[in-house]
Amino acid sequence: MELVSPDRVLRLDPVFGSMGLEAARSIWSSSQLSMREKACLLIAGDVAVHELGLPFELHVAMALSKAGMCVEDLRELLRHVAPAAGLNPASRAFERLAEVVAELGHSPDSHAARRPSPHLAAPYPAHALEALRSADPKLALAIERQSSELWARPGLDHRERLFASFAIDIVSGTLGQAFAAHVWMALRAGITAAEMHEALRVLAEYSTVRAWEATIALEGALRSTPRSQGGLAAGQGSCEPRTVASKVEVEKYERSVLNEADASGLAIVETRLVEKFIGGIVGEGRATHLRLERPDGTGTLICYERITGSIGGLRGSFLLKAEGAMEPGPVVRGRWEIVGDSGTGELERLNGYAEFSAERDESSPTGWRASTSLTYWLETSLTV
Repeated sequence: MELVSPDRVLRLDPVFGSMGLEAARSIWSSSQLSMREKACLLIAGDVAVHELGLPFELHVAMALSKAGMCVEDLRELLRHVAPAAGLNPASRAFERLAEVVAELGHSPDSHAARRPSPHLAAPYPAHALEALRSADPKLALAIERQSSELWARPGLDHRERLFASFAIDIVSGTLGQAFAAHVWMALRAGITAAEMHEALRVLAEYSTVRAWEATIALEGALRSTPRSQGGLAAGQGSCEPRTVASKVEVEKYERSVLNEADASGLAIVETRLVEKFIGGIVGEGRATHLRLERPDGTGTLICYERITGSIGGLRGSFLLKAEGAMEPGPVVRGRWEIVGDSGTGELERLNGYAEFSAERDESSPTGWRASTSLTYWLETSLTV
């Protein structure tokens, strides 16, 4: 992998510069993590240590030139880490990002906007905030509201956001309950123990001592995570996760208003869909959505869907649970998880998660077309 501006690193000090370039080549070389995921780790780490000089410049340049990220992706990364890294450091990071991307010939401008509430449920597991809620329910509520908005935004996928959160935990040396929650979320998202350990090796750039402590903490978190929550499944007890893309044809769409809008402007609406999956998933899905809908059609939804067919040549059926948001356009975006123990046939031990989007399409019989990207794996029976 060709690095950006190696001469600038060597000019710092011939010995230190050589060591730094050796570490950088190791980090950016081919591995289990994508280039985007590595860029998220490193830029989030820069924000955590308040380091916005040469390393930040080089990491931004690598993200733009080698990792396929755009300026808006980098802005979204800073938005995501801002609450955990601190709003003051994040504000300086936004200023510095604008300067760096302008120097690299990119426009620093953004036209992004906040999504109106209500948002999806907070991504943290139900048990994660219990202790904090007991001590300070207002702080717990504020964290839930922030996370529910930020984790559902476009621009970064779920894995990239998790690795960015890992970077803040590890580089800041905060390896308590929030770190354990992020490990739990990573396992549920199909991130393996090996991938998490590689992330720690990337973050050793900031401090080998903190990476050492984080490695021990990670092993403890992995051992304490129940198998039913993915603890052993995503490590040594599962096949490697695979990601497949599918097109979704909406063959049938029925909509009924269960409760008309009141003074809040929100109506409760049920939609029932029959969908045909083509690609990585092949088969038929039958879904029931429950929506909170505004007069302009925007809002949020929850959904259960049973899909019968095949994934990767394995036949059976499974249930998924989804959360999403209806946006102006109109566009529907969200994420879903395979319900544990819902697989049948050759998909009996299926686990995974996905992101989906749907848009209006007048050529479709129902007026909609959709797509989804699924990351899945099969849990294996563990022998003692």
